[in-house]
Amino acid sequence: MASTSTVHDLVVVGLGAFGSATLFHAARLGLDVVGIDRHDPPHAFGSSHAETRVTRLSVGEGDHYVPFARRSHELWRELEREGDEPLLHDTGGLIICPAAGDTDERWGDFVGATEGVAQRADLDFERLDPATARHRFPGFRIGDHEAVGFEPAGGLVMAEFAVTAHLAAARRRGAATHVNTTVTGIDTASSGAIVRTDRGDHRARRVVVCAGPWTASLSDARRLRVTRQEVYWFEADLDIWRSERNAFAIWAGAEMADYLGVFAVPPNAPLQAVKLVPEQFAIATDPATVDRTISDNDVERFFETMVAPRLNGVTNRCVNRSVCLYTNTTDDHFLIDTLPDSENVTFVSACSGHGFKHSAAIGEALAQQATGLDHLDLEPFRRNHRQPW
Repeated sequence: MASTSTVHDLVVVGLGAFGSATLFHAARLGLDVVGIDRHDPPHAFGSSHAETRVTRLSVGEGDHYVPFARRSHELWRELEREGDEPLLHDTGGLIICPAAGDTDERWGDFVGATEGVAQRADLDFERLDPATARHRFPGFRIGDHEAVGFEPAGGLVMAEFAVTAHLAAARRRGAATHVNTTVTGIDTASSGAIVRTDRGDHRARRVVVCAGPWTASLSDARRLRVTRQEVYWFEADLDIWRSERNAFAIWAGAEMADYLGVFAVPPNAPLQAVKLVPEQFAIATDPATVDRTISDNDVERFFETMVAPRLNGVTNRCVNRSVCLYTNTTDDHFLIDTLPDSENVTFVSACSGHGFKHSAAIGEALAQQATGLDHLDLEPFRRNHRQPW
């Protein structure tokens, strides 16, 4: 049982992408830091698994994300030098959406938005006509009516490897971790907070909560919505789909439902298969009751309707399937803010399905904030104080 006699500098709740990064950077700064997770990360119950995540420097969701994506790339390279696994693969990435004039209600002209961010941030971004894109990237069946952009600085981050590397590096610097431990509540006070768990309590001067889909159980988070996402891996011709030869693609727009993410195959991916993510945001779920199974019928329907019409060199043999959870705000941006009644407790959620690429830098900024150091600007992610969470 944990004791409340010790007052830690920082307790981090949730040790996925954001929590593990925060733990590491806090330990690197010399803080007395404790991390807590209800499972044993990296695990497949939240939002930080499924092998790979897309990373983009030209973040079409908004200019304020760019510094965090840039810094995360630098930090993953630093972490690679300390560990024994490549974490970041420079594949480049395609952005595809309906042509201007036929834009999707949710995504808009995402190629144009991405290009605008790239121009303002002085990042390389190339508009491609569909025929050129098909020639350069023969795995993709891009329609003549679609808009296409290519960002050479984009890539793939190895999700579980990144979480594992952050946790290992944090422990080497003295961080304590309590896994398979459920946080049942957080009591706030002017001098800090008490994190209550099913295995005892922890006092801390500051608390950072990176609980993803479990955030609502620890706060009055009425703005947050959890959605179930299906992930598929299909057998593929690796001469086409190796990451050294192919890029990732974000296919945003009405023809592809909400979104389709296509991931090339990094050399250190445990599953040497093409990963596909058909994101949906219409149906909400609960992490306690979510259906984590995907039926054979679901696989067949997905391949026939989403894969076969769009990709070359991919067979209908599904080698793995998984379920991931997204936690979204109403505007799909991040929410990183203190509790309304306590400046000592910061919530880092939601990351709205596009957070992993920023996690290393946001973890660093949160640790620097906890020590009073200068850090990248987190102000754009604070809630509108006239509205509830």
